[in-house]
Amino acid sequence: MTNYNVVFDEKQYREVASRAARYYQETAKTNIIPKIYTTKPDALEYVYTDLTDPTGSHGELDWTAGGRAADAIHEPTTYYLDSLQLDIMIKKNDISNYGAQLIADKNDASIAKWALDWDHAMLHGVKNDAGIQLREGLIGQLTSMLNLNGTDSALGTKGYGWKAINKMIDGIPFALREEGPNMVLMMDELFYSKMTAPDRIYNDKVEWDFIYDMLMGEKSVKGRKIGTTIITNKILTEAFDDTDGDGLDAADTLGTHSRLLLFVPDPRWIACVMSRSFSLVDETTIPLAVHQIWGVRGNCCVFNTNCAEFTEQLVWT
Repeated sequence: MTNYNVVFDEKQYREVASRAARYYQETAKTNIIPKIYTTKPDALEYVYTDLTDPTGSHGELDWTAGGRAADAIHEPTTYYLDSLQLDIMIKKNDISNYGAQLIADKNDASIAKWALDWDHAMLHGVKNDAGIQLREGLIGQLTSMLNLNGTDSALGTKGYGWKAINKMIDGIPFALREEGPNMVLMMDELFYSKMTAPDRIYNDKVEWDFIYDMLMGEKSVKGRKIGTTIITNKILTEAFDDTDGDGLDAADTLGTHSRLLLFVPDPRWIACVMSRSFSLVDETTIPLAVHQIWGVRGNCCVFNTNCAEFTEQLVWT
């Protein structure tokens, strides 16, 4: 006689959670963004306090008790955290036919997709079952940079890719670039292929060689150095990425349009805030099956929009 229980062996739950986390760590493009974990589990909000206009030290010829006290203005901002839910149905007849990783092995593809969906949500926001965006992700919190070549954002001319990236760097205040970690550059695949095309050769180097040598390689200097470069088409905008920026409220066409995203990955200015990591939310026994709800909750929060630049739509004509 088979005895069905609501609670499986503990290693079943650990395997699902660890597998989802591993898929995210190994495949996610946004894993480079710093993480902040809330003190309260499963919190729906995160309050970030920004310290502005600080007053600090002052000069004196001799010590005095009447000096001005150091102070800063506290400006709290509330960020809302959203959940991404994965539902798993386990037939009771299957429980006795599979081993120690029944849940994870039977749902491996769904777990991998869950992790990739969370990666996508960090950039574009969480979507419901109908594909409707519930809240803005990273891209929706930024204002797009215009005229990357100085006149518009058509980068078909040799040298305009170099010019565009340098304009983005200049758009981030030097104090943030100097004080924070080296910058992260995300580009779509089309941009990289254009930068390495034979028609963009100068002095036996393609345009990407100049970009790499001066901004990423040994010739790069702190404050203008790009430490990590990621190729991903996930930064192409979707129809609901509407912000106060220009050109973010229409979907890009893969293989036709390009985007660049540049940011300083410092948790003081940008972070993926998490109140729940990949974990079990609830489990219910129903006739002939066990229904499990797994969830992850958080959001990519931009505390200081000066730390990041996102381009308007790049064209190649």
